[in-house]
Amino acid sequence: MNYLDKIIRSATVENGADRNGVPDVTALSTLYRNLSAKTIITGFVYVSENGRAMQPLQAGIVNQMQTHAWKQIRHAVPDKQLIMQLAHVGRQTTRSGAVGASNIKCTYCKAPVRALSVKEIKQIVNDFAQAALRAKETGFDGIQIHAAHGYLIHQFLSPYTNNRTDEYKDRPLLLEQVLKAVRAVCPAPFLIWIKLSWADDRGLTLADTLATVKRIETLCDGAEISYGTMEYPLNIIRGAIPIDTAFRVNPLFNKYPPLIQRLWQRFVFPRYKRRFKPFTPNYNVQAALEIKKQTSLPIFVTGGIRTKQDIDHILASGIDKVSLCRPFIKEPDLLHKLTGDWKSGCVNCNLCTIYCDSMESVRCHLGEKNEI
Repeated sequence: MNYLDKIIRSATVENGADRNGVPDVTALSTLYRNLSAKTIITGFVYVSENGRAMQPLQAGIVNQMQTHAWKQIRHAVPDKQLIMQLAHVGRQTTRSGAVGASNIKCTYCKAPVRALSVKEIKQIVNDFAQAALRAKETGFDGIQIHAAHGYLIHQFLSPYTNNRTDEYKDRPLLLEQVLKAVRAVCPAPFLIWIKLSWADDRGLTLADTLATVKRIETLCDGAEISYGTMEYPLNIIRGAIPIDTAFRVNPLFNKYPPLIQRLWQRFVFPRYKRRFKPFTPNYNVQAALEIKKQTSLPIFVTGGIRTKQDIDHILASGIDKVSLCRPFIKEPDLLHKLTGDWKSGCVNCNLCTIYCDSMESVRCHLGEKNEI
């Protein structure tokens, strides 16, 4: 089997830019060259200033400096298929002026949220299209629209956050409009992928996602299936809960005095951790297979895939591509090792996940500083 065509590096928070959102050409070029994957989806790239995430080192593609840096990265990594993930985070940010499908706050980020007007939504549709066009002009092979994990498009897809009474009460409408606008300025063979949560912990169901996929299946070239929102972040990426590290490096938590931290860990944490699902292998695969049965759209899956045997089984079952994140953080060269009884060295400690919200670039932290 040609794993180079079947295994992709899933989007990973890279913290690979400066505070102005300009990508670090050297750092990201080196990161992508060192990955054994042929196809790489970048970390989430913001399409407008009001769509930035809480991470200060998130890259953007909204101006000439950012676009020029991405063009240099593309030039430095000529032998990879590069897909830029485009995102607007909506309410999932700590920045002032957060906007969303409604004014319902994110219980994780806690920032006040203002519901978008129809005029503002139309502008965001154009922002996605212009960002995709800039990605195309840099030489990227395609883009992935982030419609998962509770970001803005997911907020419109969700019955919990979309309580609108205007035309956007039609929950898949925003995604549909974004895809049409992108394709209008980026004709084939430029790739348009999407990322979807098949369900979440606030009411989005597999049936909802099946209906969305059926509606947009002719407007894009592939859908990556994930799960959840940032309100329950470790249900997206399951495994250990390194709370000591979170209190030290996460800006949402490290602002609290040590005494408050200790009291929270002793009295609140036992209840808090019951919100999270345990790690089980291949935890999105069954849902992806259900979606695959009902669409002609190529379907990719991510989440808990850790062995060659599982990869082979997933691909044999009809899924078009397998998407890996944490295994590539642990072993960038893993495709060179994918023989026999290969098993990922990732133990799902989730230190890399916690450090996403720090100022450090992505890497495996297993065994560092007595973290676990």
